[in-house]
Amino acid sequence: MLRANQAVRLGLRAASRNPELAFGRALLDQAGNLLAFLPVLLAVVLVFGGTSSLLQALAAVRLLGWPTLGALTAAAVLAFAAGMVFWSGALPLLAADAEMDRRPPPGNFAPLASRGFARTLLAGLLGAALSTGFALACLAALVSGAPAAVARPSPTLMAGVALISTVAIAAGVLFDLLGRLLLVRAAAFGEGLTAAFGKAVSLLGARLGALLVVSVAFLVLELIAASVAGMLTSVITTTALFNLDSELLALWPRIAAGLAFAAVFAWLEVGRMGALCALALDAEGLIESPPLPQAAPLAEAVIEALPIDEP
Repeated sequence: MLRANQAVRLGLRAASRNPELAFGRALLDQAGNLLAFLPVLLAVVLVFGGTSSLLQALAAVRLLGWPTLGALTAAAVLAFAAGMVFWSGALPLLAADAEMDRRPPPGNFAPLASRGFARTLLAGLLGAALSTGFALACLAALVSGAPAAVARPSPTLMAGVALISTVAIAAGVLFDLLGRLLLVRAAAFGEGLTAAFGKAVSLLGARLGALLVVSVAFLVLELIAASVAGMLTSVITTTALFNLDSELLALWPRIAAGLAFAAVFAWLEVGRMGALCALALDAEGLIESPPLPQAAPLAEAVIEALPIDEP
């Protein structure tokens, strides 16, 4: 049985052997952020660029509310669809890398993405619906109980709020893992939505400990990368506050550092999905686990450590 640390190693090795996947994921993430930012920027320009009074600005905000929301929704849909196209081609390559222990042949990303996009899209929609629906249900429970907790606070209500919050966090991690396993089963194994859901739930129940260890390991790696990114970007600062020229000069190094660490985060994300692919392959018996090192007997180790000259 493949252990969690071995799965993490296989995932990072697959992400390192296929750097174009991490680079493409970073480009998709930055493009999605830009798409989400453009409608807001356009609305701000339209509000403050063509108005001369506060009343006109408020009227413009009222008129542009729904168009801006529609543009944000369209940007989110495009970003989600692009992500599903990426995973439908990347996950089979990561699974093949983990199974063969070498880089897959080039030129297979586009055919795999075109054939598996429909299955991956359905799996991604189901995973997002489960995760978002449960989060909204927990939020609704907290919001509905907030007036009672404020009006008549009691230990029972506070314990209920703490219980709901804890369940929301724990179940959020489980639903995130379930959604990722759904993508792996649909994209890498070519299964339909029903079969992928059943196999993902079965794998989640059978290897829950290993899956949680993988999630915690990559969470720690992402926290380390975020700490280093924050430290480096904080070094790029100016001595004079509110100096526009200095701030503009420091803007470009900050953008470059942000793009560089976006590639690092994308590499970690690809490595995480590669580790999940390795665990799914191990559940199917497609990966041979390396043998565990055998420890020397204690008596022989003690005898060899004695400072006695051989006759």
